[in-house]
Amino acid sequence: MPTLSPPARILVTGANGYVGCWIVRTLLQRGYCVRGVVRCEDKARSLSALIKAKYPSVDANQFDCAIIPDILADDSINALLGDVQGIVHTATPVTFDLDDPEDYIKPAVQGTLGILKSAAKHPDIKRIVVTSSTGAVAESLVQEASVYTEEDFNDFAVDTVKRVGKAASGILKYDASKALAEKAAWKYCEDHKGNLPYELSIIAPGWICGPIPDDPPSPESLVAPSAVMEWTQLFVSPPPAPHPAMPFNYVDIRDVVEMHIRALELSEAGGERFIATSPLNIVSQTTPEERASTELPPHPIFSNEKAKRKLGMVFKIVPDTLKAIVEDFGARGWLKHLEVA
Repeated sequence: MPTLSPPARILVTGANGYVGCWIVRTLLQRGYCVRGVVRCEDKARSLSALIKAKYPSVDANQFDCAIIPDILADDSINALLGDVQGIVHTATPVTFDLDDPEDYIKPAVQGTLGILKSAAKHPDIKRIVVTSSTGAVAESLVQEASVYTEEDFNDFAVDTVKRVGKAASGILKYDASKALAEKAAWKYCEDHKGNLPYELSIIAPGWICGPIPDDPPSPESLVAPSAVMEWTQLFVSPPPAPHPAMPFNYVDIRDVVEMHIRALELSEAGGERFIATSPLNIVSQTTPEERASTELPPHPIFSNEKAKRKLGMVFKIVPDTLKAIVEDFGARGWLKHLEVA
């Protein structure tokens, strides 16, 4: 299959989200044309204003923003694909407080299948990259020393949610939705093998953290569905109570973005699934001593060997990501309460 390169036009769903916004910005920086998809006029205005402020030379041909209130509607995205060569599908509900499991599962599965089915009608689309999660691979909030790879699926979450329904935890419902969406996507591609113009690639990140791509007024206004919200707790005063169950499969947002773009560009990424996680170093290297742990409990490891081997990834270590967060927050004036008089 042909690989993509600038100035190909890439459609990005969830373009105003944490991952989507970073992908939009990075694609533009590298010379791609981008069509961002958001759900409402306010988000379209905010994203367009951000792009104009960050990249004043980008014109209407290089970036445009489309509004789709309901991505689950039949053929909702079809009209946007006529001049598109690649798709990055990041849009999915990222919350852990919904009651009905179907509120997680239906948008994840139907939204992904809708993209794949619409794209099948457009012969110029060569690659679709879908953002999944290590939650689709296995549970991360468990104290067990297991190693997981791209061959694994989180059947535990799927089976548990099927058995107990609304009584399942929010994170189990979310993980089940990601696993089911992935399985549905792979099945669709297998069922239509040889008849699709594109190849599918899936990126499964751990808990994403790193700098913020847009300009929120304060840390409290952040809606990043990621470990960014956890890391902000390192910089509040007084320190929060110990978290009862913290994951250990973190990954830098900049690595996640790079993997999505390499999945668009590299022929060897077609038809492949990749885990995105960083090597875990003790957080105490960059956090105040009294807030740092000296020992790690047993925890699952999500192997990033395939991404290193096939995509050439060199992952940032957690202390470097923390440093980037501190620098970003500091530049925004969010850490003044920690300054020593």
